[in-house]
Amino acid sequence: MAAENKKGNKFKIGDPSLQLNALLQSQTKYNIGEKGYNFFDIKHLKPTFAFDYLSLNYGELCFNSPQLNTKDFIGLLDGLKKISSITYDTLKRVPNYRFHPVNFDKDKISITRKDFKAMLTFKEELLSDDELPTLYQFDFQYVQEARIFGFLYKGIFYIVWYDRNHIIYNG
Repeated sequence: MAAENKKGNKFKIGDPSLQLNALLQSQTKYNIGEKGYNFFDIKHLKPTFAFDYLSLNYGELCFNSPQLNTKDFIGLLDGLKKISSITYDTLKRVPNYRFHPVNFDKDKISITRKDFKAMLTFKEELLSDDELPTLYQFDFQYVQEARIFGFLYKGIFYIVWYDRNHIIYNG
């Protein structure tokens, strides 16, 4: 599309629908083993949450755990709402959020890489340790202490576990 300014010079205006289509085509869901962007490239973004890899096995870390109640789920939604209003950079810089990668090699960690792989694929051999996305945690900072564990892919935070009682990482 061409337009003219007051002096009669023509200039090109981008077609918003083409720009939107290009953006939509670049946004893809996580595929097993696929690398996303590094943290530096997405730190200015506000978290968007995906639920494709939620743990729903009725265990202690699962979103359908029998130990969770209405207050827990209200806190979960309230926490996601608050976190989605700040950038990843703020999440990382403000100590109260405890946003950081999980180090599976620390003694304080009660889960393993194998546990994480099991949430992403049913066949562990489909995903090498090098292909495993970085598992992150963050604290909700609401009345009930709870942490969310998941991974980043192209700016999307894929939620995996809801650690209501600090079982996974006690640090």
